[in-house]
Amino acid sequence: MTSVCLLSGLTSTNSIQAKPNARHILVLNLMPNRAVTEQQFVRIFKASGQDVTLTFCLPSTHHLRQHTLALHRAYKLFNEVKDQYFDGLIITGAPLDQTDFADVDYWDELKEILDWRRSHVRSSLFLCWGALAAGHIEGDFEGKRLNHKIVGVYNVDGYKIPQSRYFYIPTTGISHGFVVAGNDELGACIIENPATHSTYVTGHFEYLPGTLASEYFRDRAKRGDAAPRPANYFNADMRPSADWSHDATQFYSDWLNAIPYESETLRSAAL
Repeated sequence: MTSVCLLSGLTSTNSIQAKPNARHILVLNLMPNRAVTEQQFVRIFKASGQDVTLTFCLPSTHHLRQHTLALHRAYKLFNEVKDQYFDGLIITGAPLDQTDFADVDYWDELKEILDWRRSHVRSSLFLCWGALAAGHIEGDFEGKRLNHKIVGVYNVDGYKIPQSRYFYIPTTGISHGFVVAGNDELGACIIENPATHSTYVTGHFEYLPGTLASEYFRDRAKRGDAAPRPANYFNADMRPSADWSHDATQFYSDWLNAIPYESETLRSAAL
């Protein structure tokens, strides 16, 4: 039975112990509803068929607006894990699409993390705003900010991917690496740079079936009819009808499988 052990996080418990050959993944969780995001990753990694140990982390310089004490008790700060080695790093999205990079309070630390991961992490996965930011820092591509939201579930080159973003990455603007999935409407959706073991995904494979609906009704409460309705998602009764679980499981399974196994004694020397 597949085991997913949380070493930190709001939903972490002591009931599941890490298995010896588990993949050790560090997740820099920048999403506003962190507990839900944790559940999303646990769900998708359980479906992957591989044992995984997750460490949820926050930037040390991030000024939290809510639940500061609870988050600091539950989460590791980057300064607390920077001496460790991980098989994978995931940097999530964040509600910062329309914020200048220089105005992000942990921007300098994020640049430090991307530099750190070259010697401490085997493979990196950047999601949504995390992909936009990391691509800019690494010089792999430059995204374009949008006034309208790309939101819905889209089939792109064999991948069904939920999207929820205010930016666009031109498929012809990749400086390093290559486009795995993308088109003129959505831009580049999955980008690989083998030289730095980096994967960029503009969407959210990890989303639960109702996540886009929750975002939509939240936006309607704020903006009324101006809130964009997710494309290819609701049925006639306004119930979520799109299913991307197979593609999500396959994507994360492939990502884990691409990380080579090494013994613990060789890990620090090889990185």
